[in-house]
Amino acid sequence: MKKSLLSLAVTISLSSLVFADQPAVTGPFKFVPKVQSAATGSLPACEPFSLPAGFTQTVIVEEKAVCGGIVVDAVPGQSDLTDMNTVNETGVQAGRFLYRTHETGGGTAALSVIDLKTGETAVYTAADFGISPGWSRFDGILWTKWGTLLAAEETTKGRLFECAAEGLVLECVDRPALGRMAHEGIAGDPQGAIYVGDELNGGSIYKFVPNSYGDLSTGTLYGLDILDEGTDGINGTGLGEWVALVPGQNGVVTDPTVDARAAANEAGLTDYLRPEDAEMIGQNLYFATTTDNRVLQIPTNTANPVVTEYVGVNIGNISSETASPLYGLRSPDNLASDHAGNLVIVEDNVPSDIWVAGKDLNHDGAADNVELFATLTTLGAEGTGIYFAPSMPKAMFVNVQHAADGNDMTVLITAPSNAKK
Repeated sequence: MKKSLLSLAVTISLSSLVFADQPAVTGPFKFVPKVQSAATGSLPACEPFSLPAGFTQTVIVEEKAVCGGIVVDAVPGQSDLTDMNTVNETGVQAGRFLYRTHETGGGTAALSVIDLKTGETAVYTAADFGISPGWSRFDGILWTKWGTLLAAEETTKGRLFECAAEGLVLECVDRPALGRMAHEGIAGDPQGAIYVGDELNGGSIYKFVPNSYGDLSTGTLYGLDILDEGTDGINGTGLGEWVALVPGQNGVVTDPTVDARAAANEAGLTDYLRPEDAEMIGQNLYFATTTDNRVLQIPTNTANPVVTEYVGVNIGNISSETASPLYGLRSPDNLASDHAGNLVIVEDNVPSDIWVAGKDLNHDGAADNVELFATLTTLGAEGTGIYFAPSMPKAMFVNVQHAADGNDMTVLITAPSNAKK
């Protein structure tokens, strides 16, 4: 498919929605929620998501020439394990280039770039930048406020890289100051701080504050510690603080640029159960902790945040899939924000559901409602990399990872566009 997706973005941006029924989730991507998960294998491989009425899906990039998408075989000889997405969010050609991480191991991980206007592509490995050893398990990705690309490895002492991105051309360098850990989630705030997580049962949540805005070569890495557990009795919530992980301070011996996990343990930071993806919405940071089926909310406008469970079975705004197999949450993983500020969640699970958490209008630290948006039905696959581009408020990118048929892909899901003239 070589047609321009920029023209599609313009069409989506100018359209408005009309529904017969009142949707429970509002905004440009509003929808009438589904009442149960779809069955695995119930839909065609080229239309793999069970969606609300009126929504459409298009395969824009795929590993094999099956569904009419742009073909990118990023890691020849094995599954591409297409993981996370972003576009170039700033600059004169904002929204034109799609960047994706590939979660393959053994030094074979890659970054792929797709020109959504022309269909041209590029694939990069560590060897292209003289980086050794090769990249492994590339996972998280973020377009920074200052116009660079961050991508990180989900390995024991994983690295985080910053890339100057000019369309299809990348130049990448290592940024050890952000810590060595099993990186997945990466988020940034307007002040230039970068938040990351160590994906481990017992992993920590971190904040990196650069010495100068936009310069990630030097700065201080902090870790989140809960001082006073919340009265709900849920581990890892309550009044917290950010503890500097500086050797010689706070019990820290190990340099976090060598091993942030060891430094966090020395400082006695709070353990979380697989903190995976992160998302910033307004002044709040959200982190999915996959093992215990919840998403945390962490205010970033204070040195002492009160951490709450924003989505989870403990607080009862969503059922457990164990208790409710057709309408329950299991293994929340990747996070995104739609253009109305709703939190979108995809499961690390088969079948892989996509949920949308509405606002916290009563200010109790939890989403007032959590609704089922979609289910990925592809055999063997999970949905990953949900992402809303700033220029496309009625469209969401999402990947199909480790599909049983070997055709990993990126799908663009679009809302109905019943525009009134």
